[in-house]
Amino acid sequence: MSSMRCNKALNEAKSLTNKVSVNEADINPAQVPYIKVSTQPGVSYIFSTVMDNGIKKGELGFGKNARQWATLMINQDVSVSQYNFAKEKSCISILTVEVDFYAKAKTSQDEFNSDMMMADFVAQFANIAVTVDQPFIYRFEEKPILDVTIKEIECSDISNIKKGEQSKYNARTGILLSNSSVIWHKKEGSSIRLTGKSRAKMERQSIINPNWDFSTMGIGGLDEEFNAIFRRAFASRVFPPEVMEQLGCSHVKGILLHGPPGTGKTLMARQIGKMLNAKEPKIVNGPEIFNKYIGESEARIRELFEDAEADERSLGPNSPLHIIIFDEIDAICKKRGSEHGMSGVNDTVVNQLLSKIDGVDRLNNILVIGMTNRPDMIDEALTRPGRLEVLVEIGLPKENGRVQILNIHTNTMKDNKKLSGDVNIEELAGLTKNFSGAEIEGLVRAAQSCALNRLVKPDGGVSVDTEAIESLKITRADFLHALEHDIKPALGSAQDLLEGNGFLSSSGPNVKVKSKLGPEIGFVMG
Repeated sequence: MSSMRCNKALNEAKSLTNKVSVNEADINPAQVPYIKVSTQPGVSYIFSTVMDNGIKKGELGFGKNARQWATLMINQDVSVSQYNFAKEKSCISILTVEVDFYAKAKTSQDEFNSDMMMADFVAQFANIAVTVDQPFIYRFEEKPILDVTIKEIECSDISNIKKGEQSKYNARTGILLSNSSVIWHKKEGSSIRLTGKSRAKMERQSIINPNWDFSTMGIGGLDEEFNAIFRRAFASRVFPPEVMEQLGCSHVKGILLHGPPGTGKTLMARQIGKMLNAKEPKIVNGPEIFNKYIGESEARIRELFEDAEADERSLGPNSPLHIIIFDEIDAICKKRGSEHGMSGVNDTVVNQLLSKIDGVDRLNNILVIGMTNRPDMIDEALTRPGRLEVLVEIGLPKENGRVQILNIHTNTMKDNKKLSGDVNIEELAGLTKNFSGAEIEGLVRAAQSCALNRLVKPDGGVSVDTEAIESLKITRADFLHALEHDIKPALGSAQDLLEGNGFLSSSGPNVKVKSKLGPEIGFVMG
């Protein structure tokens, strides 16, 4: 072992080799291809050597990245000795690296083909000594210089291969060969765009919570609608980006939920946002977009997409999903040219929204969800493929859906034993034909109010019979009272259904409710 002094490599070309420059009078690279540089007892680094007689005798020329890795200073004295690899055990089979742009100010939106980079990298650095955590400065084609850090080394033991035994093992150092495989891993937060099969398969969290259950999420009767949404809008997002690249498949960017008021459109949109592993949804009421000042409405649209654009630029395919929900989207996306005599703000807002969803700088990390009661008023350009292309009607719930909704809104009462045993959910579902989800929820509240009213004492003031609170139960009669007097479906009538099925024998202040399941129940309509 001898003592030598550290200096700079004489030019960039030699710096990029990641080899240490030596004078032939000190070290002959043909005879000593690898050296161990010890900076202090127990701390050493392995380097490949390259001849450069411009380097003074007794000195070693290091590139900047090599000096930073080994914490070497100019004119620092180090101990140097020959390093001999056990070549049968030191051949690198797979090298995993982390990559980012070397200069953050000099980036590129061009794609970097990982397969072509692998071939070029092993050609540039063939037979070089490689160590875990070692940095490399690497230039691929004419693109910006890259910062490459060694993350994992897998070597092959040739002697074990010959014996038919386990040959692969993880190593701290090894020799990179021209036939070594390189797996490229994008550094966290990097904006580099990697393509090809040689990039690392990133651990991906499923975009959909596999344990979701409508019955626990406050939505009922929308199983079919959600299945349609999942198939069209989410299925492609479950798979890694490389699979989508191989298929030439792009993600759906928009969904339009339409249907009568109270059917669950807004609730569906909010719960979609919660179910997805995505950024917190931005929820906007359509009319709120408009502003009396020229250009402000369009600016509000642009602001909604700013975060998604920033993530797309910096993270590319690994950007998290951004969800933007427009309630009453018909207020801002009316058919262009339909508002005669107006200022034309509506048209410019529509144009701005279209450009953000599917414009020149199209985004792949957004999901726009629009909701409307009037799909006929929506500009047709908004619903073409590439925009809000998934149109799902959220209609009135079917009978099994009404069962689900009623169960959702009565579960708390059941758990606390406040629901009478004579309440038959299936019966109520049959009696609530043409009811929306909101109207069913209102029915439950009306039945509760009917029951609570029984505890109010008519003693000249307002007081509550506290002794009866413990025994309070919501009964079947309460629900039928609410059906008859309080809650009516907006898109149909339940009166004929009630009377036609024999549940109501008369109307007026004193009603006898005929039960097909038991004796008549009498109560006072107040």
